[in-house]
Amino acid sequence: MLVVKKITDFIPQKALEINSDFSNFVELADSEFNVPGKIDLLLGANIFYELLKPERIKIKDSQLLLVNSVFGYIVTGNLDSIKETKVHCGLIRDEDLNKNLEKFWKLEEVEELIVKNKDRLICEEHYANTHFRTKEGKYVVSMPLKKEFSCLGNSKDIALKRLGSLWNRLARDDNYLNLYREFLRDYERLGHMKEVTNETEPDISYYATHHGIYRPEKSTTKLRVVFNCSSLTDNGISLNDIQYNGGLICANAQVQNLHRIVWCESEHESPKIYELSTVTYGTVSAPYLAQITLTQLSMDEEANFPIAASVLRNNLYMDDVLCGAATLEEAIVLRQQLKGILKGAGMELHKLCANHEKLSPDPEQNYNFATLTETKTLGVSWKPNLDCFLIKVKVCLDSSYTKRDVLSTIDKIFDPVGLMAPVISKAKIFLQRLWRSKLEWNDLLPAEEYREWQQFLVSLENINNIEIPRRILVAFPEVIEIHGFADASEWCYGAAVYCKSKNLKSETLVRLITSKSRVAPIKSLTIPRLELCAAVLLAKLVKRVVAALQLESAELSLVGFDDRLGVASKGTDGLKDLCSK
Repeated sequence: MLVVKKITDFIPQKALEINSDFSNFVELADSEFNVPGKIDLLLGANIFYELLKPERIKIKDSQLLLVNSVFGYIVTGNLDSIKETKVHCGLIRDEDLNKNLEKFWKLEEVEELIVKNKDRLICEEHYANTHFRTKEGKYVVSMPLKKEFSCLGNSKDIALKRLGSLWNRLARDDNYLNLYREFLRDYERLGHMKEVTNETEPDISYYATHHGIYRPEKSTTKLRVVFNCSSLTDNGISLNDIQYNGGLICANAQVQNLHRIVWCESEHESPKIYELSTVTYGTVSAPYLAQITLTQLSMDEEANFPIAASVLRNNLYMDDVLCGAATLEEAIVLRQQLKGILKGAGMELHKLCANHEKLSPDPEQNYNFATLTETKTLGVSWKPNLDCFLIKVKVCLDSSYTKRDVLSTIDKIFDPVGLMAPVISKAKIFLQRLWRSKLEWNDLLPAEEYREWQQFLVSLENINNIEIPRRILVAFPEVIEIHGFADASEWCYGAAVYCKSKNLKSETLVRLITSKSRVAPIKSLTIPRLELCAAVLLAKLVKRVVAALQLESAELSLVGFDDRLGVASKGTDGLKDLCSK
């Protein structure tokens, strides 16, 4: 419900040109309906229709309609109006930042399944109708467009200017230049781009600008060249502006004209033109493209590679495959099938990392498992030799802190699974206290809060020493149980999900799978209400865990605790009931 002090100032916003004079043959409820004026009377919808009478008059050669009422005839319908360019100048105040942050403390939901929007459905239909495979097995599809290619302006001049600016950066750093040059050489050598020798400029083309992303801590590719297809042409439209969230794996000739770059090996050479012949990261289509093509590959090759096909559908995030097997023999078969299914589509599986020396290194790759102590996937560190996860936190101690510094530190603790939820919750509660005290973003913390935050940061460094086992199931489990617990206090509430597994040897293993915590909203809620929020959070969290780990047959047990209330629900029926309320 929206409550405002007044509805609006004047309606209509501007004078309307009416060619007919209705007052000559009917009595109008408002004889000056076409002139901006104040609202005289506000009627509810339940009253409005009781005031109407059955008489209707259609105005010839227009879309206007006269409807009789107890006040006289009302003019309604559509009126062709002249479109005007309007300029709106607004003021954005700092309070808006506070309002956005306040939402951070409100009740949050566990992510539901992604609902496909209209653009996604258009892309899927387009892909299904247009994609095909070459004789080499590569996938080709035309680009689904919102607008025609012809709407693009000139982009070559802008690309040449950006290349000049890029060389100012390259000329200052020989190491950066060598990495940049070698990356594009490899790109051309692999067939991902080719030089354009035809000097005739096509009628329609697009030149993407490019720059380097330098990450010296990387063990393999320290510099990656990124293509910017959001670079505007001279008419203000970019390639990303005209395409849906879908794209191509191998470009046909027409589309390759839209994936061009300019590059030269040295600062004093004349720039050469290159066409990018594969999917171009930097376009809005790239993420969608990678997912749908690998899904299509899994369906096309499922008969030949059944295990790998299932992995591509269920254990893939962008270009990272995360999977495992119960035995070494099964893992070797899985690796062989993954390499085979991807090779058939012209793709390559590389940088394999595993927790067994017979799986890493791959005999065909120079990747030394013995020297690998830690790797990172999706932002989470993993020690393969110990098979455990790590939570990495960089703590910066200082002589003073602001509320903005506190928020920045919290945001840097990346824990997507919720393994460190109690620690992060403590920091969020502290930030909420600063919020209640009405500190501004750049205000220094008071002495007491400073000491408390400094002590928290010192203890936070201990997180780096924690090793969390990756494995959550006992070997060859016969019984799998999912146990969920929820509780609440006046400051926060949370839920945790555990897995208990048991095999025929009576070996039992209990592991934390995930947890979620929420800081209670600033507007106080009763403890029972927060406990109910925790129970709902738990039910939704368990539902996601069961679906993600494909444990539909596991026995479920959901329990909520407090001094006065104990609720237990076993089995999937209780879960469905709680999630539906």
